[in-house]
Amino acid sequence: MSADPPVVLVHGITASTDWWRPTVAALEPDHDVHVVRLPGFRYREAASWLGEWQEEHGLNDAAVVGHSMGGTVALALAAERPHLVAKLALIAPAGIFSTQARRAFVFPLARSVLRSPGRLVFLARDAYRVGPIRLWQVGSDLLGSDIASTLHQVQAPTLIVWGADDRLLPPTLGAIFSAELPDSRLVVLDRCGHIPMVEAPDALHAELRRFLDEGADERG
Repeated sequence: MSADPPVVLVHGITASTDWWRPTVAALEPDHDVHVVRLPGFRYREAASWLGEWQEEHGLNDAAVVGHSMGGTVALALAAERPHLVAKLALIAPAGIFSTQARRAFVFPLARSVLRSPGRLVFLARDAYRVGPIRLWQVGSDLLGSDIASTLHQVQAPTLIVWGADDRLLPPTLGAIFSAELPDSRLVVLDRCGHIPMVEAPDALHAELRRFLDEGADERG
């Protein structure tokens, strides 16, 4: 059975689309799930590309789920092209770095990945695909940006999910996103770091299913 709206999964800055495999398996029985592979663009360019990709594939009014930088891309898309985003789920989104230096960003990312060493091959493959220079450009753009000023433009119902043990983007940022997004709620997952799809998949997927199914009775 396929439910409305379709679901679009957007990966982070170096994250492989393969990290979404458990999420696809959890959601596909009831939802039309699409996994997008972003080119190595700066996040606003990526949001524009994602909008064109959704329109090309007939994915208007989608539920867009973004992780880390993918969350920033999804936020920009929801603010700029609201007809494409019926629901928005943000998993530890990036984009508010007022106290975060580039160096302070790198080592927690390594620790998060090393919690699941089997995923290192995915990380290495995608980093190679993007290339080191482009990866640095994209990362520098993201770390130098502040999306906070545009959050109030997002009208889509929004779920924000954060790991309580996230060392890369502290869960206190979740409260900032939640306060600024007009129709949102924040869920913090215990014993989870920056990659809930890997570190706490059951808890994450339960929250996503609940959020996606809200309003199903009204849709019929």
